[in-house]
Amino acid sequence: MVMPLLAAVATQRVQAQSTAISLVDSSVPLTGHTYFYIKFGATINLTLYVTDVTGAWGWTANVTWDNSVLQLAPTGSITEGPFLSNSGQTLFLPTPPTPGNVELTSTLLENTSSSGSGALAYIAFVPQTLNVTTTITISGIRMWNTAGQDIATFAPVSKTIVIRLLGDVNGDDKVDIKDVHLVAAAYGQLVPPAAEYLDLNHDGKIDIKDVHIAAAQYGAHYP
Repeated sequence: MVMPLLAAVATQRVQAQSTAISLVDSSVPLTGHTYFYIKFGATINLTLYVTDVTGAWGWTANVTWDNSVLQLAPTGSITEGPFLSNSGQTLFLPTPPTPGNVELTSTLLENTSSSGSGALAYIAFVPQTLNVTTTITISGIRMWNTAGQDIATFAPVSKTIVIRLLGDVNGDDKVDIKDVHLVAAAYGQLVPPAAEYLDLNHDGKIDIKDVHIAAAQYGAHYP
């Protein structure tokens, strides 16, 4: 279960003119959710996503996180998204990361540019613990055109997530009849924000698939 860079207690978007940067979970159809249910050792993937950009030739951003909670995946942890690379060859330069920090930069190598919306980069994390709330922040975000002029500036963007054992909806580090009952009792509901923690597959509704996930994990515990 690999998940590509980032979104805010659901997605927090910072507007700069008509342009927005967001951190979204791109492993599931919905964006903006907070609860990540995984088996211990699985990967959380988040995406740095840009919306409504015109004439981008390059970008840079600094990503920070709590290294005691999340560490970069051993391989393929940082990759470039298609937003710039679809327009030509790019030079994508993640600086050698330090614990809890990496700076990302990408520039087109041709006199062309990208416009529209798309993924700038993906980051894969491996949780070091479960049943914890943690925040990932992107700051120092800049985008520029072929003349080197900034086309948009952005305030820092953060996403707070809750990482839990798959099926553990009540957060007590085990999956038992209480968890199955909570999901089953909400059967048939569309998911309002207050019930998002019961939507185990993040498809916007609580149905037999969610009940099955909880029941299939019955007896699992952490640690």
